[in-house]
Amino acid sequence: MGVKAAAKQQLDTSVTLGALLTKWAARRGDALYAAFDTEGDFSYAEIAQRATRASKGLSALGVAKGDRVAIQMPNCVDFLIAHYAVQLLGAVSVLVNARFKTHEMAHVFRHSGAKVFFTTTLIDDHVNFTDLLWQTLPELDRAVAGAPLALKDAPDLRHVVLCGAGSRAPTMSLSALEDAGRGVSDMVLAGIDDRSNADDIALMLYTSGTTAAPKGCQLTHRGMLASWAGYAEVAGVAEGETIWVPLPFFHVGGVGPFTAALSVGAAFFTAVHFNPSAALAQIRRHKPEHLYPAFFNIALPLLREPDFKKSDIAGARTMLCVAPNKTQYVMRDLMPEHIAVMQVFGMTEASGIVTLTRPTASLRHRLETNGTPLPGAEIRITDPETGSVLGPDEPGEIQFLGPGAFHSYYRDEDATRRTIVSGGWVATGDYGKVDADGATHFIGRIKDMLKVGGENVAAAEVEAFLSTHPAVKMSQVVGKADERYGEVPVAFVELLPDRVATEQELIAFFEGKLARFKTPRQVIFVTEWPMSATKIQKFKLREQLTRLA
Repeated sequence: MGVKAAAKQQLDTSVTLGALLTKWAARRGDALYAAFDTEGDFSYAEIAQRATRASKGLSALGVAKGDRVAIQMPNCVDFLIAHYAVQLLGAVSVLVNARFKTHEMAHVFRHSGAKVFFTTTLIDDHVNFTDLLWQTLPELDRAVAGAPLALKDAPDLRHVVLCGAGSRAPTMSLSALEDAGRGVSDMVLAGIDDRSNADDIALMLYTSGTTAAPKGCQLTHRGMLASWAGYAEVAGVAEGETIWVPLPFFHVGGVGPFTAALSVGAAFFTAVHFNPSAALAQIRRHKPEHLYPAFFNIALPLLREPDFKKSDIAGARTMLCVAPNKTQYVMRDLMPEHIAVMQVFGMTEASGIVTLTRPTASLRHRLETNGTPLPGAEIRITDPETGSVLGPDEPGEIQFLGPGAFHSYYRDEDATRRTIVSGGWVATGDYGKVDADGATHFIGRIKDMLKVGGENVAAAEVEAFLSTHPAVKMSQVVGKADERYGEVPVAFVELLPDRVATEQELIAFFEGKLARFKTPRQVIFVTEWPMSATKIQKFKLREQLTRLA
């Protein structure tokens, strides 16, 4: 047995994402749905109309229910158009990390089965996605414009849609895609909607790939709504309200919140990339009721902006942000007291969220735990070695059960069987506990536990303590082989701008505050991190440490 949600979900999770867009476009019409920093504001009706035209175009190209369409773009309106066009067809949106390079993209084209690929010229000055595509698939130079593609390294790919300004054969523009669909009847989409089911696959997101090649995590319509209509219900997001969504759409923390807005007829705003100063200007303009920075490395820079004032976010009622306990209290002091800071335990394989702190819970519960299960979900802690279920306050592997659980890893039955275990429980690989009150506490990744002279050391604990140093912006702790202790902690540290600290100073910071076996033996200063979607790839830090040895 595990810990269950205290209440049943009230919002409907039995519909598809395409049907929800159609519903709210009819009901809210000209009301705001999405706002972008450089492209302006878009109503429900505008998004639905443009997505419908693109959906008919995809149908004309041969895309049918259940087919896969890949999207690699930053946060922009064309991303939304492409995504909802796919959803209206009953197809699967394959959301591709905008940071992927040629090696990862080659894997996506071989693995995903995508028939159509959407990308953009919108941020060519920063990331040239067209050049990346050609570097990944040089066969495109020999492809015939206007004809379906037949590429050795992308065997399922038939068309590329290039959004934004400019063109490059053999791609087609978004307007050309819409033109291709002019002869497709409305009845085609209506028929697809009739045959669609909430348990169909809606999305495939490539997981972080922190230890191996990214896996295609398949999420259903029901799963997405269980997580994100669930978040909207718990946070109190109401029709017509607004959510700040800074995370990239290809991440479950980006597509999730805009799905939450869709589930209740709310709006959201975002930007091509996160910049604290620009985000603050957007927040002042849109005055959101809900903030979803998700991670403290987004929230804290905003709250520390030189001209930030508490009144800038005074209209907000909730902020969802995961952070170490001490960092939560630092942020709490920078914010208006009435804003309920919420934390989650979540992952892509949960369609986003498993547990969530409630806005009405005590301050200590909200800042020092990861909350209790969403409606319909259940959580338990098991012994990583024996699999036996543990009791309150006994740490082990966090496992969950519920409608938000992912369907499977695409084309990877072995990984699916290792992750979805007996009874449908999802083994997260995360280390934590459930306390006597039923609240979840995330401690760290199981593989992120160091064994220092026989003592277990959670890297997350050391990182959380380092984050309280006034000069530290970010830290990551890994183990280094040691003849005497087996392994010892080493900290990679990024300092805040205009702050200075030495290795000796940071090591001395631990003196008398944490056990000596938890104190880093070495500090390595960095200015950038090896990243997946939103996670630092610790295996690359370990590789760097080996090279430095």
